[in-house]
Amino acid sequence: MPKEAKDIKQMFLQKKPCQILLAAYRLKRPYVSALMKEADTTFAHTANILSDMESYGLIEFSMEGRAKYVRLTASGRELARSLNSVDELLGGKRVFRKIYALEKSIDRLEENLRSPIHDERSEKARRKQLEAILERAGTLEAEALHYNNDTLNVAMARVKERLDYLKTKIQRHKTTPQDTLEKGADN
Repeated sequence: MPKEAKDIKQMFLQKKPCQILLAAYRLKRPYVSALMKEADTTFAHTANILSDMESYGLIEFSMEGRAKYVRLTASGRELARSLNSVDELLGGKRVFRKIYALEKSIDRLEENLRSPIHDERSEKARRKQLEAILERAGTLEAEALHYNNDTLNVAMARVKERLDYLKTKIQRHKTTPQDTLEKGADN
């Protein structure tokens, strides 16, 4: 007997069914015990959820020896792709991409700092570049606070540490222009 549509909506408003379906989607050959571990739940709870998913037509089971494998149906894959997108959105994946792009900008500025300082104009350009990066970092930090994601917090802390270092390097260069160093070396 097929379950009602409202039941499937209720099922996927809960954490464990989502984790189990996403694990079945992400694992190469998902089996019940592996899904149980991924969702950090009991075998009985996992089996009940999988049984409901089977009745909704989201998964099929296959046996190989004593192992019971789970295969997503076309509907199951479609739902899992959608849940995966939501999971990435709620997990801050977009913010991770922005942090990665920001780190590339920081890399370029660090590389620029390694080159010899030529004149006040290049120093001014570096300060301007740092200000733009700091502004982007501030916006990203505010955005990252919306997520409860330890990995995201670590990535932001790494960015802040690198920026603190760059601030000291660029400020130091600001107070000791290259022209002054060159004149002192001639004496």
